[in-house]
Amino acid sequence: MSLRPEEYSILNHIFQEPIIPYSRLAEKIKLSAPTVKKRVENLLNESIIRKFHAEYHPESLGLESHIFLLKINSIDKYRIVERIIDYHPYLVIRQRCYGGITGIFLKVHVPIGSINLFVSFLNHLKDNNLVEEIVHSTTIGPGIKTRIDLTYWNPTQSVWSFKWDMWKKNIDVVDYVPQFDYFQKISREKPKNVLKQLSYLDFQILKELVLDPTQKYATLSKQLGIPQYTLSRRKKFLSKSVIRNYLVDFNRSFFGLEDELVFKAICGQRAMSKIIYLLRELALPYESDFRETEKGFLWKILLPPKDKLELFNILWSLFPDLQIMMLDPHTTITKDFNPNNYSFIDHSWKDTEEFMIDQILEKARGELLLA
Repeated sequence: MSLRPEEYSILNHIFQEPIIPYSRLAEKIKLSAPTVKKRVENLLNESIIRKFHAEYHPESLGLESHIFLLKINSIDKYRIVERIIDYHPYLVIRQRCYGGITGIFLKVHVPIGSINLFVSFLNHLKDNNLVEEIVHSTTIGPGIKTRIDLTYWNPTQSVWSFKWDMWKKNIDVVDYVPQFDYFQKISREKPKNVLKQLSYLDFQILKELVLDPTQKYATLSKQLGIPQYTLSRRKKFLSKSVIRNYLVDFNRSFFGLEDELVFKAICGQRAMSKIIYLLRELALPYESDFRETEKGFLWKILLPPKDKLELFNILWSLFPDLQIMMLDPHTTITKDFNPNNYSFIDHSWKDTEEFMIDQILEKARGELLLA
C-alpha cells in the first residue's frame, strides 16, 4: 500500500500523540474531522496501524519494574520455560533474544519488596536445568522514551534518512555542560505512589485504558456502569498520575523497522549521562525505551537495518563491555494489566509465596512441564 500525503501527515501526528482527537488532528492537517476519521480507519483496516494502548508507571501503583535475561541452551527448553513464565501473574513482556545472551528477555512488575519471591521462582527453573543463567536488572525511575518521527522517513522509497553525525559530534558535550547533575538525576526521578488514592473503579478504568485508550466515553461509561462525568474525572487523574505514555502499535515491516535491539551496559553515571544527554537534546526518530538500572542501563530500540552499525559504533566507543541482544518480535507476549492481582480487602498486592511461586509451579507440574 502506498500512502497518500494526508495519510503520511496523519501518521506523523499520531506517532507523536497517539490519542489526539480527530477534531484537533483535522485542524492540523487542514481536512474535515469525518475525512480524518475515515483515513485513520483505513490505516487500521490495512494494519499499518494495529491498535492503541496505554503504558503505566509501575511505581505509581506500588510496583517495581524488573528485567531479566534468562540464558537457555536449547530450543526445547525455550518452549517449556515460555509456557511456565506465561503463567506468572506479574509478567508484563516476554520475548526471545539472541546475541550477548541467548534466551528470554523478561519484564515483570512485582509488588514493592517482593522481588526475592520472583527470583526464587526463576531459581526453580534453574534447579530443574531449564535455565542456565539468570541476569537481573532493576530499573530505576521512568527512564526516557522516544517516538517515531516520520519526517525522517521517505514513504515513496520506504527508507530512513536519519544521520548520526550530530550524535557523534556531541558525544562528549555532557562533560562540559553545567547541567551535568541534571543529566545524572533525570532518569532516576520516580513518579509519586498514588495507590492509596485509587479505588476498584480506577483499576477497572486503568485496565480499559491499557487495552484501548481510544474507546468512546459513552461506550466505556455504559460498560462500567458509571456516569460519563465520573469517568472523565477519574481518567484525567489516571492520565496525570499513573499513565506513563499513550502508544500506538504499528506494522514495523511497512516502515522498514526490522531490528529490535536491547543494549545492556554496566557503567558509571558520567558515561551513562552522555547517552541521556543525547536522547534528551538531539533528534532520534526511532521508537526506543532507555532505562537506568542499578549498575548501568538497558536500552531497547527499534531500528532500520542500515542504522545498526552506526549505533553499535557510538555505544562501543563509550561502553567497551556492551552486550547486544536482538529480540524476536514474533515471540512477543504482552500481558494486560490485571486488577485481580490486587486485594481490595487487604488493600495490597498479592505477594505471598503461594501466589507468586507455588500456584505457577503446580500448573507446570500439572502439564508435565516440571518434574
